[in-house]
Amino acid sequence: MKEKVTDLRVLSGELKGKKILAIKDNLSHPMGSRERLALFNSLGPELKNAIILDAFSGTGAVGIEAISRGAAHVTFIEKNHKVAELLRKNLKDLKLEDKTRVFEAGVETMNFNTKFDFVLADPPYDKIKKVSPETFERLASLARKNFILSHPSSFDPHVIDAKLLSTKSYASARISTFTCA
Repeated sequence: MKEKVTDLRVLSGELKGKKILAIKDNLSHPMGSRERLALFNSLGPELKNAIILDAFSGTGAVGIEAISRGAAHVTFIEKNHKVAELLRKNLKDLKLEDKTRVFEAGVETMNFNTKFDFVLADPPYDKIKKVSPETFERLASLARKNFILSHPSSFDPHVIDAKLLSTKSYASARISTFTCA
């Protein structure tokens, strides 16, 4: 892979300190360490044996963190081929292939006939307004517990027809938690 890569690190759990490679350009924007730490600390023991959908997964930092903290399985969706290749490399390097599956497709094209405990979505902030509210609503409907969306402060989470439980601010980023129950 010829792109410049940068290292992220798993923040906690059994993989704490392990490297996650990310492309250093605008193909992906890994969730910041501060947001990732706050998100997973808020989920705490609920992650134990959870089944996770990581939508707009990029190179996998969010889903890998979930596995490190006890999730049983993560399904990743990433449509960019170069980014998905690096995601697969990260999973192979961390020996997580048996706890994961990767779909190289657009989130809006995916249909699942199963539910996930948590659905985590971290779309590229510069493209979030191109994602239809219906796509976010469909993702929310797949969550048994919560749909969690990372978004810029300029995005209004109220456009999503799901029960908004909270929105927390981290500099210019926000993490909104929804439930459909």
